[in-house]
Amino acid sequence: MLTTHIYLNGNCKEAIEMYKSALDATVKTLFEDSNSHLVVHAEIVIHGELLMLNDFGDNDGISKSGGYQLSVRFNNEEDLKNAYSVMQLESITVSPMHPTNYSPCTIRFIDKFDVRWAFWV
Repeated sequence: MLTTHIYLNGNCKEAIEMYKSALDATVKTLFEDSNSHLVVHAEIVIHGELLMLNDFGDNDGISKSGGYQLSVRFNNEEDLKNAYSVMQLESITVSPMHPTNYSPCTIRFIDKFDVRWAFWV
């Protein structure tokens, strides 16, 4: 099994709440440091797939989103647009919502936590 693990540098709990709201993510595991209340390890399930997250991992404390993209396939365009409407605040659009030869609707963006996403139907 290959599992993606992302570092959110102090924003992990906020990101999890947004992903729960936008993507109907469910929290499988969440461990916090008792002193700082930062997330030491979390696992969430999005569309049946596991994503691991935490607030640590970068030596300099700065997330670098280059080199990967989380891709979510939706059952219909309405679900895609509803999820994006929650996540678009403070995001950066990489490729605006448009049809392609493989999807009637797709969009690529970087959310406010510096995580790169591709949504498609």
